[in-house]
Formats: sequence, C-alpha cells, structure tokens
Amino acid sequence: MASVESSVESNLKRDALDDDTAPAKRIKSDEGDDQMKATCSTSVQDPAKDPHPNSGESNNDDKKMEENEGGISMEDAERMDDTPELVGLKEKDVGILEYISKHEGFHGVLKQRYRDFLVNEIDEAGNIIRLTDLSYPAPEGEKPLDVNSVLSKEDQEQLAQLLQADDMEASHLIQVGDDKEERTKVHQVIRQLYPSMESTTSDTADGKKVIKVMKAKPGVKRRKSRWPKGRPDFCKFVLYKENMDLNDALGLVARYLHIRPHNFAMAGNKDKRAVTVQEITSYRIDAARIGRLNDVLRGIRMGNFRYVKKALNLGELSGNHFVIVLRNAQCSEQQLTEAMTSFKDVGFINYFGMQRFGNSSIATYMVGIALLKCKWSEAVELILKPREGGSNKEDNKWREHWMKTKNAQSTLDKMPRHKRTSAENQLLTGLMKVQKADPFQALLFIPRHVRLIYIHSFQSYIWNLVLSRRIQKYGLQPIIGDLVPTDNDPSEQQGSGVIKTAYITEENKSEYSIYDVVLPLPGFGIKYPTNEVGEWYKSMMAEHGIDSDKLKHHVKDYSLLGDYRKILVKPKNVAWSIQKYSNYKLHLTQTDLDKLEGTEVPEQTDCTEQAVKMEFSLPSSTYATMAIREILKIDTSSVHQATLNKT
Repeated sequence: MASVESSVESNLKRDALDDDTAPAKRIKSDEGDDQMKATCSTSVQDPAKDPHPNSGESNNDDKKMEENEGGISMEDAERMDDTPELVGLKEKDVGILEYISKHEGFHGVLKQRYRDFLVNEIDEAGNIIRLTDLSYPAPEGEKPLDVNSVLSKEDQEQLAQLLQADDMEASHLIQVGDDKEERTKVHQVIRQLYPSMESTTSDTADGKKVIKVMKAKPGVKRRKSRWPKGRPDFCKFVLYKENMDLNDALGLVARYLHIRPHNFAMAGNKDKRAVTVQEITSYRIDAARIGRLNDVLRGIRMGNFRYVKKALNLGELSGNHFVIVLRNAQCSEQQLTEAMTSFKDVGFINYFGMQRFGNSSIATYMVGIALLKCKWSEAVELILKPREGGSNKEDNKWREHWMKTKNAQSTLDKMPRHKRTSAENQLLTGLMKVQKADPFQALLFIPRHVRLIYIHSFQSYIWNLVLSRRIQKYGLQPIIGDLVPTDNDPSEQQGSGVIKTAYITEENKSEYSIYDVVLPLPGFGIKYPTNEVGEWYKSMMAEHGIDSDKLKHHVKDYSLLGDYRKILVKPKNVAWSIQKYSNYKLHLTQTDLDKLEGTEVPEQTDCTEQAVKMEFSLPSSTYATMAIREILKIDTSSVHQATLNKT
C-alpha cells in the first residue's frame, strides 16, 4: 500500500473519495413505535425502504449508530474565509453552554488531518477491536493462485483501472497462447481476485487467442456458490477504513462482490473523517472473496476473518477507543496535566455534539419540528433552501435555482454528482414522481433512517437545553425528583429498549451521585423528573409548538418513544503526551495497518510546532468531540474550528 496520505484515492464511481481534508458526513439510525395517535391526517405509503435491515425500533439504535464525529479542513476554512462573515451553527445555538471542570482551557486544532483521529470499536466483552491479520482461508475446493505468476504487472494495472471505470462496456484484452491450462489459470485468477468481472476466451482477426475481461452486467446471474455444509452462515471480519463514510465503504465492497449492501451488518457507525476499525458480518459470503478485495481497494482493508452463527446487530458494542491528535496545541505540560487529570477524574458533560445538528444555519432540528407539526411543505423548503453557513458555495447554486423555479427536474440536472444519493436528491425525485408534487409523499422518498435524523435532532436539542439549564441552577448535585436507572433485567425494559428508572427521594438521595442521574429524551414512552426540570421540557417544547403529551404521531415514523441519557460521563484508559512536529502533513499516529506493515511514525527535525496526543475509551452513544470540548474549553462547531485552522 502506498503512503497513507496518498493512498486514499477514488474507488467510488459515484463520487471521488474525499481527500485528507474533507469534512465528515453523518448517519443515524431509527426509532418508531407500534402505535399511532392522530395528530394530523395523511395516508402513508412509504416508497423508500430502510437500507439498514438490522435497525431497531427504539432510540437506542439511533444512539448506537450515531458515533461519527464532525470536523473541518484547512481547505474548507480557506473557502469559508472568502465570505465577509462565517455563518452557521455554534454550540450556544443548540444548548451546549456549560463546563464542569475548573482547569484553564487551551488552544488546539481538532482533525486537521484525518489521521489525527483514530477510532477502534470496543465489543460487548470490552475488547478493543484491532486489525491484526489480513490473511484469509482459501475457498473450499479451489486452490488459490499466485497472481504474479499468471498475470503481468501491466495486466494487473489495467484490470485495476477497469474496476474503477464508469463505462460498463470497457474491457481489457489479455494476450494468451494456445495452452489451455494457461488460459484456465487466467480465468481462475479473474474469478478469485476480480469477482465483479467476467472473462471469455476469443480469437482475434489474425487467429491469436485473447481473454476479454469486462465488468459483469447488472442483473446477470453469476455462478451460484455452494455454501459448505456445517459452516456457520455469517462471515465476521474487521473493517479498517480511512477517511471514508461507512455506507460508502460497504457499498463499494458490495459492488465489487455483486451483492446488496444489506448483506452487511454492524454494531454501530463510525466517523468518516478518521481512521476507524470495527467488526462487520456478512451473510454467506466466503472470506476469500472478501479478502481478495484488499488487493484492489484503496483506503479499505479487511481481515481477522472467521465464521459465526449470528449476525451483528446495532448496539452490540460497549463503546469506542480513541487516539486523537490536537495540532497547534498552545499549552504547557502543567496545563495539559491539569486538564487531562480533570478529564480522567471528573469527566465531561454528555451533550449531543454539533454533528447531531448539522453545520449550516438551518439546523436539522428545525426540519424535525416541521415534521412533528405536519408542516410538510415547510419541511421540504427547509431541506432544499440555500444555506448561509457551510463551506461549499457551489452547493447553493442548485438550491438557489430551486427557490427561483420550483422545478424539480431542472434542479436535479444542476445538482452535483456527489449529491445524487443525498436526501435532497431523493426528495426532488419524489417531488417529480408523486401526484401534484405532494410534499408529504415526496418526503417519503427520503429513506426512513435519514428522515428520523430530523426528529431525533429535535429531541437532542431539547435535551441539551434542559441539561444546561439544570447545571446552571442546581450545579452537579442530584436533587429530589431526578431520575436514575434501576438495576433491572433488560427483558423488563420499558417500551422498546427503554431502561427502567426510579425517582430520587429524600429517603434514597444519599445512595446516588450526579453520575447516576439521567435526563429523558422527549417521548411518549418515558417519564419526566417530578421536580421543576420536568416542567422545563413542557415549556421548551411548547415554545416550538410541540405538545409534550402528544408525541405519538399519526405518521408512525414520526412518533417519539423517548429514552434516557446520563448527564455526565467519565472516560476510561486515559493517557496523554506532548508531541513535537514541523510538518503538519506528516502523521503523528500509528494505525493498525501501519503496525501490520511495519510503518513507523515518521521522525521530524527542526520541530517548532506542538501537538497533544491523547487516548481514551468512551461508552457508546457519547461524543468524543464533547470530551475534547471539556479539555480545551473551546467551541467545537465547524464555524469556530475553521477560524482555528486559518491561524
């Protein structure tokens, strides 16, 4: 593999893979309930199937899927600097206001390089998932061949280019002789290493034999493989990816294997703008088929293969381990020690991070409010209207065209290629296809798990506001009427995956600390604190026209079950150090792949810059950016981080 900084190139036909300074995307899962309450009258026919087959029906699944952290690049900062004023969401706009530590904050830049953010999943047993082995068992009944003994380097390079070509009619001719055994080996290598291609032997005009290799046509049935009797149905493997969205990575692997992305299952989503490691399961896909793709994919590696009886489900993890580098850190060793000791011993406020709400001036919770109030046309306009914030001015061109013309087809024609699988594209497609451009039906063209991002964002917004107000008024002490989880059997959970809780009373108050206290996310399946905090929920939702007693929605997807979330979190496995560097383009971390390949962190001379390297483990559904915020005591919004990258 080439150097990490240069190796992540485009494998996605629909979009060039973002470079090292690309911003991150977000994915969340879904929630629902088994009942509906008539709050508005609309018939429901959902044409957009949820692409996550193992999505649950509770807000727990939404939390597990939401572990990707936002970031902004130097290039984005430079583009944003072209405007007189940076416009977009800041922490105070979404209720992120308080700190609990007493140390002095310091300057540091988060995610200046994607390799400054390493994430390794922690399984339910508490093991940190590592990529340690790229080998794979040979498929039963077929001996693997050495590609270098069968194909020339030139043929291998041409086939690699063919894999990435958009033209389905493109082909490559491999010169072969009259030796049938030689031709058989070529076909076998193509089958083993290039499963998304097909090869045929033919004669040229001058009578010579060639093997023509081209992409298998979509819908063409390939030879059905026989699953060995007695082998467990699922292949579990470790997925390592660099600066790539999880859905994009698995979609790419699925395309090369000629299978549906639904075939893959995972315990949770991971950051795009990072190097991440996690476990994946696939249904009846031979490990060798997957492992061979390591030779043709860039920015992705798969290994540690084994066969298991059960697929992974969302939420089947205990957390994530992070290794994070903060560049241009302006602190002394004493300041750093004080900050990290406080972080280790006191923890941080468990706010929902900025990526929950988006980067532009139109927060995702605003769309959620419109959906909850059945204001379908307003929701459409909020999704499609121009953004004042954000880093991509080109993105506003098609949005401005929509505002002027309200023509879905011509707007789609102007939409950039990288947006063709976006919620906006799907919404515009819906407006074209549904009768009378019905906004409600058009919204259903957006996949369910994406639509639910909007209403869950509203829950998170209210939760952040309530938490900040509670800390401002009551500090870090439990009070009578607060809620705490009770020790109970998970099978006895309230509703669909919602934990049982009890109230703090005068009699039991001494048994609990602030680290036990939870606050509810608004919903019909939870209970609110019996102190004045419970009333804050009602008044805050009422300010936005939402009745807290009517969160069972007529449209099933938009019903809010609710959940509970701890207000403070303490990290584990905390360590830190100061690193000196001179070139910001050189990495300061060693990834799992580096360790496998024996690649050390490059030595740097004449170092004038300082970075802080830290690592820690967090439970699932928490935000590493909120942990960093407590350490640095700075705004983690993209707008603010852009100003830091410009210094």
